[in-house]
Amino acid sequence: MTKSVSRPRSRLRRALLILLAAALLITGFFYLAQRFWAHREPQFRPDYEKVDLLPLLDGHALTGEEYETLFLQTGLGPAAIDAQLAFGELGVEVILACQEAMFDPPEEVCTPLLGWFTREDRMVDQDGQAALAPPPADLEPGDIILTLSTHSLGWHHGHAGLVLDEEHVLECAVLGTDSAVFSVRHWRNYSNYAVLRVTSADRETREEVVDYALDHLLGVPYRLTSGFWPSTKAPDPDTPGFGLHCSYLVWYAWYQMGVDLDSDGGRLASSYDLLHSDQVEVVQVFGMDPREFLP
Repeated sequence: MTKSVSRPRSRLRRALLILLAAALLITGFFYLAQRFWAHREPQFRPDYEKVDLLPLLDGHALTGEEYETLFLQTGLGPAAIDAQLAFGELGVEVILACQEAMFDPPEEVCTPLLGWFTREDRMVDQDGQAALAPPPADLEPGDIILTLSTHSLGWHHGHAGLVLDEEHVLECAVLGTDSAVFSVRHWRNYSNYAVLRVTSADRETREEVVDYALDHLLGVPYRLTSGFWPSTKAPDPDTPGFGLHCSYLVWYAWYQMGVDLDSDGGRLASSYDLLHSDQVEVVQVFGMDPREFLP
């Protein structure tokens, strides 16, 4: 009788130990992926020389080579440079501030979004308080703003939003929420961001994209399966089960205007797909190597 009772208990202990070991292994994997693999590449800081930009900002017509120099030094593309130079001395100060932030950015720290599963790299000052990147230097309706600082299990899938105006962005922020309008300001907390503009669209088309998004894509549930289910990549918004995730929202809004921003053409429209689309130009990058975007 004693042996028959002890055997089930022994098996139960063995099963519990196996489950505990599996849980520890999974937890360790999550921790290592998010703590080390996600940060296998150091925070970007230019490994090239910082140069004096004032001779380029004296009001003369800039050449292609000079625009490239300004982009490498500040992360500002031609559109953003021209927009700031139109403000005179104030714009020059903004350009120089972007250069300072490029060469001496705040430190980044990995912070939880959904526990250890999904985390974000944000910036802090020397006292550990939240620090801000330079503000986007040139935003127009229909622009795309994205960051690669959001990561899950070591994969930097990033986050994206559709610019509504200079102060507001339409976003699907996180699982369990609906798409909503957020302030542009929070993008300055990320350790990197990029502003992109669809090159083939005029101002009127960009505003049409914004109007469509506000009419059809505001208050829509977050769905990780967007693009995969329901059956087509771009179902009608009234389709049962229709949902959005961040980069899919941007892709879907522009797709309604006949512009496909998915650079690899797959069912997943990711932040990387938007960033590397041949349909966009880089207006501004911060915390990313600008050399990766040169032709």
